[in-house]
Amino acid sequence: MTDGRSTQAGGIESWELELISKVSRAFRTNDREELEAELGRKLLELKNRRPSDIRRWESYLAKMLYNKASNWVRDTRYRESRAIGLTESEPTIDDSEERFTSSLAIVPRLENVDLAIILADMMEELEPSLKLLWETLVEEKGNQAQVARRLGIHRNTVRLWIRKIQELLERHGLIGRD
Repeated sequence: MTDGRSTQAGGIESWELELISKVSRAFRTNDREELEAELGRKLLELKNRRPSDIRRWESYLAKMLYNKASNWVRDTRYRESRAIGLTESEPTIDDSEERFTSSLAIVPRLENVDLAIILADMMEELEPSLKLLWETLVEEKGNQAQVARRLGIHRNTVRLWIRKIQELLERHGLIGRD
């Protein structure tokens, strides 16, 4: 291996190619060539903006490539699961939350004008983040795990925000506590 100083910014040396191959073999994927190509691209990006404070180029590069490969595999699996419609089993939720999320898809299509007016008033009181949550819950048919992923928030935050919406719905008399 080299000390890294003789590495040209425009190309990838043979030991770097071997490292890319070694890192890609550490992960289970059906797209090994694509992973290697992505790692090569990341390597070239790094070499073009090569930070001067790296003391051990080989060690730094190995760790960077491993982290990039890990992220790529994780992201690819997530994209594939969304593409083929896989859903994870969701943690059990209490009955009131289940009733609330299952009724979300019905509320926006109200035919009762009085109810629609009350709902519109209530929606004006919602914070923008809660409005976005509501819309995303409708789009995801109440799947809280999917909503959390789409909004980039923790699923417990989704549950907390749902409770806030429930409280507002109760205050407006749109739902009642059993």
